[in-house]
Order: sequence, then C-alpha cells, then structure tokens
Amino acid sequence: SSRLERDLNMKRHLIDDLRSRLKANQENEKACNKTLESLERKVKSLSEDCTNKKTAIDSLKQRLNVATKEKSHYEQMYHKAKDELEKKILKLSNLESKVIETEYAMTELETAASQQLHGLAKQSGQALETVQKKLLLANDKIDEFMTFVKV
Repeated sequence: SSRLERDLNMKRHLIDDLRSRLKANQENEKACNKTLESLERKVKSLSEDCTNKKTAIDSLKQRLNVATKEKSHYEQMYHKAKDELEKKILKLSNLESKVIETEYAMTELETAASQQLHGLAKQSGQALETVQKKLLLANDKIDEFMTFVKV
C-alpha cells in the first residue's frame, strides 16, 4: 500500500507538473498570439502605408513627366523666340545701315544739287551781266544813232 501511495503521489506530482506546464504554455501561447496579432496589424499598416506611398510616387512621376514635357515645350518656344529675335536684330541692323547709307547719299545729293544751283546761279548772274553789258552797249549805240540822226 505504501508503494501504491508513492505511485499515486508521483502521478499527482506528474499531473500537477503537467498542469503547471500546460498553464505556462497556454499563457505563453496567449502572449505569442497577442504579439502575432500586433505584428499582423503592423504588417497591414505598413502594407497600406507602402501602397499609399507607391500611389503618391506614381502621382509624382506623372507630374514630373508632365512638367518635363512642359519644360521641353517651353525650351523649344524659348529657342524659337531667341532665333526670331536674332533674325529681327540682324534685319534691324541691316535697315539701320541702309538708313545711314541713304542719309549719306541724300546729303551728297543735296550738296551736289546745292553746288549745281550755285553754279547755275553764278552762270545766270554772269549771263545776266553779259546781257546787261550788251544792253548798255546797244543803248549806247542807239544813243549814238539818235544823236547821229538828229545831227
């Protein structure tokens, strides 16, 4: 009977030990489950965050593409306007040169015309003097003739 009691005591100890281990394992499992749930929430949150960030990155990429196209378009417009401006500056420079040449030619023409007019006036004056001298001579001859006729 004492052997039976010892066996019973050992079995009770074994059962108590197994119960305490079971209880410890159950508590450990609860803690692990809580940690697992927490990690799953974190994974889900991080996944959503990644998805949102990917969406934001895609949106920024699209905006960058649009901005790059606009930049390219404006650069083309700038180069075209710059080329046109350079052409117009060259035309303006050529026109200014032609204006200067024309003004110089006009000045030369005015000078030549003035000299010609001065020459013509001088010739006219000389011709007038000659005519006046001839007229005086003719008047003198008429006077002589009249005197002659009277005499």
